[in-house]
Amino acid sequence: MLVVSQLPPKAQYLDEFSFPMISIWCLPKSTFEGGRPSIDREKLLFWLLIKRSTNWDYRTIAAFAGVSHPTLIRANQFFMKQGIYEKIFTHLVKRAYRERLIKGKFVAMDSSFVETFSGKQEIGSEGYNGHKKGYGFKLHLLIDAETSFPLALMVTNGLAADCTLAIPLLKRARYWLKKAGYVLADKGYDDTDIVNWIAKTLHAKAGIPMRVKSKLAKGKKNRYGNLLNWKLKAVGRTFKKSIYRRRSGIERFFSTLKRVLHLGKEETRGIVSFTKNVYLSLICYMLKQFYAEGISYS
Repeated sequence: MLVVSQLPPKAQYLDEFSFPMISIWCLPKSTFEGGRPSIDREKLLFWLLIKRSTNWDYRTIAAFAGVSHPTLIRANQFFMKQGIYEKIFTHLVKRAYRERLIKGKFVAMDSSFVETFSGKQEIGSEGYNGHKKGYGFKLHLLIDAETSFPLALMVTNGLAADCTLAIPLLKRARYWLKKAGYVLADKGYDDTDIVNWIAKTLHAKAGIPMRVKSKLAKGKKNRYGNLLNWKLKAVGRTFKKSIYRRRSGIERFFSTLKRVLHLGKEETRGIVSFTKNVYLSLICYMLKQFYAEGISYS
């Protein structure tokens, strides 16, 4: 078995963290089928995170871990089924909030489309309407715009409209948004219900640009409709460019997930497998943030 020091430097930081809570979070009667009974679940999670950060195949990681590659595959399925990934994600957000890695004043939300590995319809991809890039899935994410720390996520088929997921996403992170001042998003979230919910529930301003009334109105002074309608839509919003520019942080965040943590480059199929990869990528990203700040986690 190879030692951790022989792994790429970009993955070695994971050796600084442990997850003893896994044995507590697993259901009392749950059994992991596959591999030797003595195999440590915490060890299996560690090597699955290594796989995520390196994007190596299961056989290569199995050689490092000293276990069979079917064992790692079944462990990945087991952790997803038991909700372990979601619990770790939530636990990391709580810890980040206590350590003030989450400021909460400026938050940004957006979605990112990832095409299916086969390029064809897979379970959960819900077809192709001719206007998207192809068959795929969407990761809807809410982050702290100041620290680029994730707060909440949702995974859907690739055709899901961003505006329909905005309020559910904000509700998931509501506890962390007690000090929210601005919720930033692009024009895809331009909806009166979303703006009103942000203003009334979070007591914050929506940094969401207005869409033009129609293409025919382009270039005209009255392009947003009559003045009264514009004023009604402007309630609860901020139009300051200095504030809205903070939204670009979530674009860089998605770029990091795809470029550094290889999200979307895996040879896996179906929305469940994609969701596993999303959680593992986010957990790796969050632990890297902890490592950079000198915060321990166990």
